[in-house]
Amino acid sequence: MEKVELKTTSIFEALKICLDENHTFAIYRLPRKQEITLVLQKNHDLKILSDQDEIPGKRGFLIAPFVSNTVNRNYLIQPDYIFRNKLDEEEMHLIQSFSDTSLNGSDYLSPKETRKEDFIYQLQETIREIKKGEYDKIVLSRTKKIAGRFYGQLPKIFSLLCESYSNAFVYLFAIKGHCWVGATPEPLICSREDELFTVSLAGTRPYSEENMHLDNWNHKERVEQEYVTDFIKNILSEHHITNYNLQGPYTKKAGRLIHLRTDFSFPYHATGNNLTNLIRALHPTSAICGMPMEKSLRFIRKLEKHNREYYAGYLGPVGIDDEMQLFVNLRCMKVLKNELILYVGSGITSESIPEDEWEETEIKADTLLSIVQQIN
Repeated sequence: MEKVELKTTSIFEALKICLDENHTFAIYRLPRKQEITLVLQKNHDLKILSDQDEIPGKRGFLIAPFVSNTVNRNYLIQPDYIFRNKLDEEEMHLIQSFSDTSLNGSDYLSPKETRKEDFIYQLQETIREIKKGEYDKIVLSRTKKIAGRFYGQLPKIFSLLCESYSNAFVYLFAIKGHCWVGATPEPLICSREDELFTVSLAGTRPYSEENMHLDNWNHKERVEQEYVTDFIKNILSEHHITNYNLQGPYTKKAGRLIHLRTDFSFPYHATGNNLTNLIRALHPTSAICGMPMEKSLRFIRKLEKHNREYYAGYLGPVGIDDEMQLFVNLRCMKVLKNELILYVGSGITSESIPEDEWEETEIKADTLLSIVQQIN
């Protein structure tokens, strides 16, 4: 009997249905990969991960905020269904067969946009505190708003991000009425076979051939990167991981930007049974918080006027394909009914110049703005 070929549909059409039907899901593409994966949960009953929960052994798409509390939780999207690249008719029918539109992200309050004069003032205050010797580095963030109804354009935005940022982790998730999308260049910790790797990523410049040469970067940028590298070295040492390989610093292109980067890799077994503790020690790194970490965190929460929510948290698949791929949530935006909220930040040291730091955040915001402008 002749086999009947089922008609296949692009995963972007499946993404559209998930958005229209208000499903709980995450869709992602790993760096330097072609495959797109959709993780779909049948209901909205998300698993909340506590500080006592072990990450190894879990399976799904993990979402962790910058600071975990009763408002911003650690969630795990259950992989009731996993689809990749194309779906056949039966799979598409399955996605359409369950619907729950009881959640509405448009009801969430929008944070205020950070005005330039306010951010410059915050930068000046931060630099003064650093020069007193209280801190080595502090990372400040700000928000930027784009007015418009973009929810229906999210499949196109996700597709364009995949095309434009091949070296980034590109994702979109929708949970409990929250919807975020981004293209982050920074791994927090990832596995490959029997090895784990993490990176020190700091310092940002626009892409040019000149900026690809390490010798052209200034002292402030190099020191900022060294702080992050030293932070990771200390964390690994505290967890008795000494047999790591280190490569860098070197320049790494990320779309229209270039960063300074150092790579760390070490055997999976070197963590013993403490991988979850290692992950929590690495977050938040000095690349998104500062040094000393806890003191910088208190300073940031006092000075910044917005809740970072899932910006500068971490996210990614765990236990899918027997791997763990967790990335720091940078170059991201929150999607609301009538606007997009962009979150960008800059690492501040004693050598920082406020106007230059503002311009750096503008350059980072262009990562997503350049995509949004293509669909207007």
